[in-house]
Order: sequence, then C-alpha cells, then structure tokens
Amino acid sequence: MWETLWNKIKEVIRRMLPAKTIEQTLHVVPIMSNEMAAQLDLWDRMYKDQAPWLHLPSKGDTNDPVKIVSLGLPSMIASEKARMAVLEMKSEITVPMKEVEVEVPDEAQKKFNELTGQDRDPSRKEQLNKQKGTEVASQKSQLGDDVKPKDDMPTKTEVQKKPVGPDDRAKWLNEAYQTKIVEKLRPQLEYGIAKGGLVIKPYIVMKKVADDKGVIKDTPQLEVDYIQADSFYPLAFNGSGDITEAAFVQTKVDKNTIYRRLEHHKLVGTTVTVQNKAFMTQNTQTQVNMNDTELGKEIPLTSVPEWADLKPTTTIKNVDRLLFAYFKMPEANTIDPLSPLGVSGYSRAVAQIREADMQFSRMLWEFEATEAAIDIDRDALMDVRDNKGVYHYVNPTLQQRLFRPIDLGESNTYQPFLPSIRDASLINGLNNILMRIEDICALSRGTLSDVTAEAKTATELKILKQRSYQANASIQKALENALKDVIYVMNVYATLYDITKDGEYEASFEWDDSILVDVESELGHRITLMQNGLSSKLEVRMWYFGETEEQAREALAKIQDESLANAQQNLLDQMSMGQMPKQFNDEMD
Repeated sequence: MWETLWNKIKEVIRRMLPAKTIEQTLHVVPIMSNEMAAQLDLWDRMYKDQAPWLHLPSKGDTNDPVKIVSLGLPSMIASEKARMAVLEMKSEITVPMKEVEVEVPDEAQKKFNELTGQDRDPSRKEQLNKQKGTEVASQKSQLGDDVKPKDDMPTKTEVQKKPVGPDDRAKWLNEAYQTKIVEKLRPQLEYGIAKGGLVIKPYIVMKKVADDKGVIKDTPQLEVDYIQADSFYPLAFNGSGDITEAAFVQTKVDKNTIYRRLEHHKLVGTTVTVQNKAFMTQNTQTQVNMNDTELGKEIPLTSVPEWADLKPTTTIKNVDRLLFAYFKMPEANTIDPLSPLGVSGYSRAVAQIREADMQFSRMLWEFEATEAAIDIDRDALMDVRDNKGVYHYVNPTLQQRLFRPIDLGESNTYQPFLPSIRDASLINGLNNILMRIEDICALSRGTLSDVTAEAKTATELKILKQRSYQANASIQKALENALKDVIYVMNVYATLYDITKDGEYEASFEWDDSILVDVESELGHRITLMQNGLSSKLEVRMWYFGETEEQAREALAKIQDESLANAQQNLLDQMSMGQMPKQFNDEMD
C-alpha cells in the first residue's frame, strides 16, 4: 500500500515539474496526425506478433476461453518484400572514368623498341639517332627493310578509360559504404517496409587510434544509425515532399531515471543546423515508453557522460539536403492522403490479416476439438486415498489425454469419441484469405498461399510470379534514392573532417530481377528475334551477360576469331589426311 501511495506522490511531483514535449521545446506543430500515429503503433504491434485481436486465455479463465494466435503474416510480408528488393543487389562507389585517346605502337614498332631497348630506357632513342649507318642498318636487317627508327615509325591510337582524378575519396567512401551500409541493409530494410519508412543517419565519432609511428591520435570514424519510423519525428517538408526539419530522440534508462537526448536537424537554404538537448524525467511505470514525446526537464548535456562531448549547436554550410537519408515506402498513403510519410507494406491488408489469424485459430481449435478420445465411466476408475485421506479417481492407463472420466449413465463403461473433422473446408477458407492478402500486398501467388489448386503447370506458376514486379521495382527505386543521399552525407563528412583529399565519385546500382523474369523463356524469345533478323547478337549478349556495348563487341570478335581459327585448323587436318572438303571437290568437278 505504501509503495503504491509513494508512486502516486512521485507522479504528482513529476507533473508539477516543467516537463516539455518535443513540440513545446522546438516550438513546432506536429505534422503526424493522430490517425497516422495510431496506425504506426498498430503496424509495429502486428510486426511483433502483438496485434490487439490476439488472445491467449490464462489458466483457469472460463469467461473468455477462446484462443486466437498469430499466423505471423506481417513479419513474413515485410521479410519477403525486403528479400526480393535486395536479392543479388550490387552497389559500389568508384572514381568516375573518362575516355582518352592514347598512341600505341603497332607490332613492328613494339618489336623494334624491344630490340633497341627504347621500351626500357627512353634515352636509348637519342643514342640510336646519333649512331651512323652500321648499327641502325643491322637492326633494320633483322626486322626488314620496311622498319624505320621510332620517329618515323607509324603509330595507332586507341580509346582507353582513365580516372578523372585521385581515387582516395572514392576508396574511403566505398569501404565505409560496404561495411556500414550494404552488409547491414537487408534486416534494416525489413523494418522500414513494416513501418513505412526508415532513417539512415551517418555521423562521425572521434576514436583514439595509433598511427604508423605508434602515436595515439583522435581519428574521425564513420558510424551509422538506423532509426525506425516510430522513433523519428519529421517536422517540416518542402513542396517536393523532401524533409527539411526533423528530430530524433535517444533514450537512456538508469534505474528510475530516464534521460532523453533530443537531436534537431533543420535546413534553411544551403545551411543545416544541428542542435542537441538533454532532458531527464522520473519513471513510475513498470515499462518505459521509448517513443514518448514528453521529454522531461532540460539538463546540461554534460550530465550524461555519453553525451558530454556533443556540441549544443553545429552549423554546416554548402549542403542541399539534411544530413541523413529517409527511405519511404512508395505506396500511396491511404491513412492520411495529405501526409508525406510512408505507410507499411501491409497497411491495406490489416483487416484480412486479422481474418487470417481468426481462421487459423479456428482450424487449430478444430484439430484440438476433434482429437480422438475414449470416454470412460467413473465406476471403471480406481479410488485412491491420498495422504490427507481424500479419495481421487486414478486413470489406470496414466493416459489422461486419451481417457476422459465422465458419468456415462449406461451399462457400457467405455465409449469412443471420434467426431468428423472439417479440415478441408477450413484450409480452403484460409487459403482464399491468404490469396487475397497476396493481391492487396502485391505479392506473387504462392508467397503465402498454396497455389497447387489454382496453377498446376510450371508456366502458370511463372506467370503468377510477375504480379509483384512493379511493386518490387518501386521499392528498389526508393531505396536507391535513399542510398544516394547516404553517400552524399558521407562525402560531406569526409570533407568536413578532412578525412581524405577531395575527389569525385560515382555510385552504381545493379538490381537482379531473375526471380521475377523467366530468363530461359526470355532468352528463347530473343534468339528467335535474332534468327528472324529483328535483333542482333550484340543486343542479345548485352542483355544476357549484362555487358557494355564495348565488352560485347570484344567478346563477339574473339569468338569470331576462334571460330575462324578452328575452321582453318580443320581444313588443314583434312588436307593432311588426304581428304579434300566437299566444296573443293564440287569446284574441281
């Protein structure tokens, strides 16, 4: 009693303190509607198999004995969409290349340079030019009269690709990008799909690292935070839907004290301002609400050791966006059409997912209710007295699940319980619901449901898999835009902290769609077009191998040379064996 009273007193004192919410602290109006906030909470609970319609009755609960369990569809949908989006994804950062023409010697020139030593020592050319007749004539006699000294030798040019500048910046960016972003992208993207959005926020921390001479220095290191939609507070957007102001809250719990750090980002023109504020509040609840917008009483950043080195205000100029990336699900927002926020990948199928859980629970109950049993009359059981002198019925077989003691009121002491089961109708009903969920969530048939009854041939199954192509391509495009923003932020920090020399970079993305496209059938179609003169070998090879036009031309030329060489060798082999090709015999005749 006294503990409950003390908790109430602490709650009254807490409310008397000048606690502030995010909106009050930053003097902003929240852009997330109550409907969006409620749906975001629902999507989160569904993803964690804590949907409000699920129910597990407690032991001995006779008021509501119905059990409703989760089929795990929300996490399955988000996982499948994330898997398809990044399947065989290839992305890297490289230095841009430019095409330049360079002079290269022909084969005769190359041989002449090797014999005269000009390829090893450029000064050798001057020595040769000073020599009179004899040595040059000797060289020419070895190579032929048509070979001339280097100055007179014909040369040819070829196009080569060379970096536009130093590659230090591109190498640093790519190494950090691969280890901090690409390797960790798959599960983080799943969270973003489940909750409608994801923030990827690179930042720099100073770590003490020993240099080549063993001297310990503070060295900037890149780290990345992944912030899920329910911990991210967008505050303003521009006309294009890009975020121009946002806040993040980091929470630390120390016994009954909750510390929160508010990180506020705002873009004005080409300047980003980042503010850090710390807050403290006392917790009287059994569980901390990590997403509570009430911050508490403001305290100095130095009050929390982990935040003591943070600057209260940082200004970064000459940027055109906030220093984080926001991945937004590309589907239209049916909860709040005016909101620029994304929605969950299963937001339109909430009612159907609920029905699937209900139907699945009915099916489980059907299996349990129709379980084979034998009703046995109590008179057939033995009375055994325990240590307290109380008599109990004891099942002689010790199989309480099979034998159920009841008063039959008949001469028979045993009666089997074998009801019929409706499993087929229940399973068919569940399968129809699952197919409806697939249609709503733009998943191909067979992802959740059993398609054996609907499509029996391999061709039909492949056709059904095309259903999700457009939705998957839209997610990939949204993810690519977010990753480009991440790379931009990393490049800004590399310049700001003087991590590497300035240099240009470019990012490449390859999205594998083999799960969506029947490669064998498509290849057959393209070969048919090529044979009918509607396509070329070059186009087919570029599509199948993913080669550039230059790479495909070189490969085809090599194949043609090898084919010609093989044909010539076959001809020589036949002639050496006294056999003449048929076309030669026809000409002689």
